[in-house]
Amino acid sequence: MPTDLEQTAAAAAALAVQRDPAAAEAIERCRHELAEPKPGGQRAALLVGWGYLALGEPTEAWECIRAAVSYETERHLTDRAALLAGLLAASALEAPALAGAWYRASPDLIAVLDQINFTDDLTTQFTDDLIWPDHSELRADVLPRLVAQLDARSRSLSALALYAVHHAHGDPDAAVRAAWQVVHLGHPTYLAAAWLGIAEAMVKQGNDPTAAKACQEALTAPGQFSARLLLGLAEGPEPDVQTQAGILLGRLQRDAGDLESALATLTAAAHADDPAALLALAQTRDLAGDAAAAQPVYAKLAEHELSEQYQDAIFNLGLHAKDRRDLPEATRWFGQYIEAGYAAHPLAAAHLGELAYWVGDKQAALHWYQYTLDHTDLPVLVEEAEQRMAELLAP
Repeated sequence: MPTDLEQTAAAAAALAVQRDPAAAEAIERCRHELAEPKPGGQRAALLVGWGYLALGEPTEAWECIRAAVSYETERHLTDRAALLAGLLAASALEAPALAGAWYRASPDLIAVLDQINFTDDLTTQFTDDLIWPDHSELRADVLPRLVAQLDARSRSLSALALYAVHHAHGDPDAAVRAAWQVVHLGHPTYLAAAWLGIAEAMVKQGNDPTAAKACQEALTAPGQFSARLLLGLAEGPEPDVQTQAGILLGRLQRDAGDLESALATLTAAAHADDPAALLALAQTRDLAGDAAAAQPVYAKLAEHELSEQYQDAIFNLGLHAKDRRDLPEATRWFGQYIEAGYAAHPLAAAHLGELAYWVGDKQAALHWYQYTLDHTDLPVLVEEAEQRMAELLAP
């Protein structure tokens, strides 16, 4: 049974749809009633927001519709409010608000959005019955009028937000379809992000040649906007889109055996000292057999203690020191790794034990091999540690 507030809001919204002179005052009264949460508040907020849309007042509509989204009491109402909130955010180019609204959507609404072609006429795709399928008195081309105002940039942002939603929900095929729409719309702000999204999806599908071509498009496309900034998909500072594309392209070239191209691409990508780019460059130099060139890159990366690549940097610096038979330097880097408790700390200890064994430091070798035995049951590490310790302790 509808509450009194819901009935009043429905009547006010119907007046607004009919462009009745009394509509504005009726809608405003309902809005004041929504100042505090009340039973039936979600439907009432959606109705009031719809009324404001019918009256051509999107700013007031957005406030009410976002309130309807936040209630989350009835799934189908949340979906309808999320759809409207996203479109209003797209019109205002409010990217996080757009993606945040659609991220709340149920699979049913996401499936509806996936059928939308943002490159085509939206007025025939977004119709009032998406919001009010059972209330003809509330339908009067309100939604078509709203989407008719979306320009190429707003449409591109909408498609990119849909890409991000599909990406977050683990649907790469749908994500790619959305990204291609951004490419076809061609708005420069979001082109690079769309090409990068296509490249990442192609990698997941095992289509590396197409991924590489998409990376090259991203590198030359305008726009610095990152799709991962939508929905909070980026954790902490993130490189610009072109740097991300360069890192991915360099890795693809490296995996294809083209080390020369990979080194050139990754050197360019690492120009701003992004940790992911630095690590990819150092690893590729190692793979090319140029440890001397990789060493300073790892050292630079070791200055980024808060980056997720830091542990790889200090582990590899330990390996380089081991290759040079430099026990103090290897102990410095592997010791930091072990002290931090990173996942491969038993392996780091095994490396130190082996190096100490090689250079004749019996006590250090026994210490690190014992640490290895105390912290892993991996057969290859346990076997080496036990054999070497038995040898060192033999009378």
